Amino acid sequence: MSLNSRQNKGWEVKGYVTGDGSRRDWATWDHPAAKKNGGLGFNLGKIDDEDVDGSEDDLASDDYDSDDSQKSHDSRKKNPWLAEFFGTLDDLTADQINEPARQWHCPACRNGPGSICWYRGMKAFLTHVKNKGTRRPKLHRDFSELLDEELCRRGVVMVPSGEAYGRWKGLDKEFEDQEIIWPPMVIVMNTQLEQDENGKWTGIGTQELLEYFDSYEAMRARNSFGPEGHTGMSVLIFDTSAVGYFNAERLSNHFNRQGLDRNAWNHHPNLFTPDCKRQLYGFMATKQDLDILNQHSPGKLKLKFELASYQEKVVDQLKKMSEDSQELLRYKKKIAKQERSTKALEDAFWLVSQKLRKLEEENKIVRQRSQQYHEQNKEEMDSQEKFFKDQLKVIQDARDANKRQSEKSCAVADARQRKKVENTMKPQTKETEDERERMKILHEKEMAEMKNKHEKEETQVEEFTAKSEILNS
Repeated sequence: MSLNSRQNKGWEVKGYVTGDGSRRDWATWDHPAAKKNGGLGFNLGKIDDEDVDGSEDDLASDDYDSDDSQKSHDSRKKNPWLAEFFGTLDDLTADQINEPARQWHCPACRNGPGSICWYRGMKAFLTHVKNKGTRRPKLHRDFSELLDEELCRRGVVMVPSGEAYGRWKGLDKEFEDQEIIWPPMVIVMNTQLEQDENGKWTGIGTQELLEYFDSYEAMRARNSFGPEGHTGMSVLIFDTSAVGYFNAERLSNHFNRQGLDRNAWNHHPNLFTPDCKRQLYGFMATKQDLDILNQHSPGKLKLKFELASYQEKVVDQLKKMSEDSQELLRYKKKIAKQERSTKALEDAFWLVSQKLRKLEEENKIVRQRSQQYHEQNKEEMDSQEKFFKDQLKVIQDARDANKRQSEKSCAVADARQRKKVENTMKPQTKETEDERERMKILHEKEMAEMKNKHEKEETQVEEFTAKSEILNS
C-alpha cells in the first residue's frame, strides 16, 4: 500500500493504493482564504463547531450582498464562498465541463452536512444545487443562478431548470404502420426453363411451384408470360389472413437467410448452381413487382390485389387470434372443468345408484321377512283368538248355568220366604185388630173427658163474666 497526494485548485487530494490495485482517496480544502480564517475548509477531521455555526453569519458579512440587482455577474462570482469554484470552472472547456465522469463539489455546502458529497457529472451537480432547500437556501439559490448564467455564456448545453433527467425519444407513430400487398404474395424469380422449337421460353408449372414450397402452405401460384413466353417471374399467393401473411413472410425470410433475396437478385444474381440447376430467388411482392407481372396480362386476366394496412390486416388479426386463442383456452379450461365435474357427478351417481340398489335389496329382504313374520303372527293370533273365544264361551256357558241355578235357587228361597212370612203374619193380624179396638176406645174416652173439661171451663168463664157485669153495674 502506498500513500500519495496531489493539489488541484485549492483541493488537496490524498489517498493510497490497496493491495488489489484499487485506490482510496479523500480531499481537504487548502484555500488561502480558508487559512486566513483560522483553517476553515474541508479537512474532514478538523471541522470546528464554531466555524460551522458561524458560517450562516458569513452570508451577510465579508462583502456578501444577496441583492443581485446591485451587482454584475462577474462581481457576484467573486464571492469568497464561490470564487474558488468559478476560478476552477474558468480553466475548463465546455467539453470538459460536460464530461460525465468528472466529479463536482458544492462550495455552498462548505463546513456543512453536504461538505463530504461529490457529484458525478454536471447534471447531477445541478440537480443538487437547484433542489437544496434546507441548508443555506439563499446561497444555493444565488449559486444556481450564477452557474446557469455561466454555463449559458460558456455555451454549455444543459438540461433546463426544473426538467427531469432520463428522458428518451421513442419511435414515431406515423412509421408504426405500413402498406402491404393483399392477399400476401411472394415473388419467385428465375423460373424459366428453356426455349421450345418456336423460340418461346417455357418455365416451371404452377403445381410444381406449389410442391417446391408446400411446407409454406401457399394457396395457388401463377406465372408471368410475355411475347417471348415465360418471363421467369412467378408468384405464390397465400391465404388472406394473418397466418397466410406469416407464411409468406416466413418464406421470404428463408430466401433472405440463404442470400437469395431481392438484393441478391437485383445486384449479383447467380442463375445456376454448380450442378447446373436453376437457382430460385424469392422476396415479398410489392406493387411495382405486380405491375410488372400484369403488364402483359389483358383485362380480367390481371392478377387482382390491393394495398392494405399492415396494422389492420396482420397485427389486428393476430391480436384477435391471440384473444380468440385465450378465449378458446378459457373455454377449454371451462369445458375440462365441466367434464371433471360431470365425471365426478357420474361417479357420485354410480356410487349412489349402487347404494340405492343395495338398499332396495335390503328393503326387499326386510319386506319378505316382515311378511313371513306377519303371516306367522297372524296364525298365532288366529289360534290365540280361537282359544280365547273357546275359553270365553266356556266361561259364558258356566256363568249362564250359574245364573240359571241362582235364579232357580232364588225362586225356591223366595217361595219359602213368602210362605214363611204368610205363616208368621196370620196371628199378628188378629192381635193388631184387638189393639186397634182398644186404642180406639181409649181415644174416645179421652176425647169425652176433654170435652167435659172444656164445657166446665166455658161455664166458669160465663159465670165470671156475669159476676163482673154485676159488679160493674
